[in-house]
Amino acid sequence: MKSTTRSASGALLMLAIIPGIVGLLACMPVPIGDPERSRIDPEISGVWMFPSDEQPAFYAFEPYDKRTWLLSIVPIERGKEADLENYELSKDVDFDRLIENESVGKDGATATSLSLYKVWRTKLGGEWFMTLEPKADFENESFSPEIWFVFGIGRPDENELSLRMVGGDLFKDVEETRRAFERVIKKNARNEELYDKETMRLVRLKPEHLDFFGDLVGEVIKD
Repeated sequence: MKSTTRSASGALLMLAIIPGIVGLLACMPVPIGDPERSRIDPEISGVWMFPSDEQPAFYAFEPYDKRTWLLSIVPIERGKEADLENYELSKDVDFDRLIENESVGKDGATATSLSLYKVWRTKLGGEWFMTLEPKADFENESFSPEIWFVFGIGRPDENELSLRMVGGDLFKDVEETRRAFERVIKKNARNEELYDKETMRLVRLKPEHLDFFGDLVGEVIKD
């Protein structure tokens, strides 16, 4: 697998595909919640589409154990000999149409990178949050992450997942410890100032489209 799976590039990818984020202000210097005491929500497990004109992608939440997921984010790219200009991939119907009508490879959709995260849930202030820990940092010999991403979780319906990134001025001058950051989140769980203004909207991938996603992952591996 290419070096683009490293956590540094994964962090940049995460920032690139989340609209409205400026710089690294959205990153957390500490993890939120304890993965050893968490429990996954089986309803989140599986593959989701991230409809976007700028950076469409797939999010695959694979249960690692009863407590955590391994999340793979695979951005969709245009093959060197493909013309995909007729698709507005911010629209669910066009995302589905791309999957149904285009091949995977140089003549259609392709992928050259993915990013990996360890993911767990935490409930604070009556709301659920998700922590993403970048993995596969082969340049860091200690394999210790330096940043984390935290999202508020919303479930509009069974086939939709909304994620709002946590960050901003509420954490200014807060001691960089897990407990101190969790206190801020717990106190402000329903405060709009806690969250980025933009919401990431994920749509569950239809079962009949899973082969397309598998082929796309194969493109990353073969490169």
